Amino acid sequence: MKSYITAGQLAILASTTKRTILFYDQKGVLNPTRVNSKKYRYYGESQVLDYQKILLLTTMGIPLKEIKNYLRRKGDLTKLFNNKKPFIKKEIKRLAFNLSSLERFLHNLKNNGTMVNPEIKILKPFGVYYIEKIGSYAEIESYCQELAQMFEKKGKNFTTLAIFENPTYQPKESSIKIGALASKGMKINRQYKDLIKYLKFNPGKVITYTHNGSGSLLSLFWKELEKYCALHHLKIRKETPDFEIYRQVNEEDPTKQFFEIYLPIN
Repeated sequence: MKSYITAGQLAILASTTKRTILFYDQKGVLNPTRVNSKKYRYYGESQVLDYQKILLLTTMGIPLKEIKNYLRRKGDLTKLFNNKKPFIKKEIKRLAFNLSSLERFLHNLKNNGTMVNPEIKILKPFGVYYIEKIGSYAEIESYCQELAQMFEKKGKNFTTLAIFENPTYQPKESSIKIGALASKGMKINRQYKDLIKYLKFNPGKVITYTHNGSGSLLSLFWKELEKYCALHHLKIRKETPDFEIYRQVNEEDPTKQFFEIYLPIN
């Protein structure tokens, strides 16, 4: 038994804990070289190096299943690293985006007491093709996709929006106009001609904020916009509905998404 070490000794040599060594054994990643009749685990000294490889690969975010396969087959580290490289780059980009957002929110909180830094604008009337829906905010994306499929030609830049008929926050069941900004070249599919309606929307004076990121956070920024109005004594115009425009939607990369929220004010 002189050529073997116990799980506790392996943990000491590898600068980790016995619990970690036993965990990797249970996962089939780092199994003992032998187990005696009393169920004591014994490892070879070279398995310290195996543990260090596991540590290296886990810190790179490689799943235990892949590590297990690599160790069993004595696979190619170059291939493993090349496969992981794009995921690490994506994670770096995500973290950089989150840091930038965090710094922007901190700056806004310091300057005006909210996470948003909105603008006040006066909008000219614009045309909207729309369908009427009663449903949850979570369904808006699917409603927009449904509307898009109703057009035979979408024009140069098909941009969707939602106009909220309810004056209060109603995430479960809300009356919503799901629309598309009217533009040259748009053509409604004949079978949906009676379903899609048109209006000339005139919101007038608004306070607006552009959110860059996940669309699932929009309700939070609506509340921040309302808070901004309260703090800065801006009166919200209840007779004109709130609305949001989905300028850029990218399901694969939320960092490339841009949503504009608009609150009519006096």
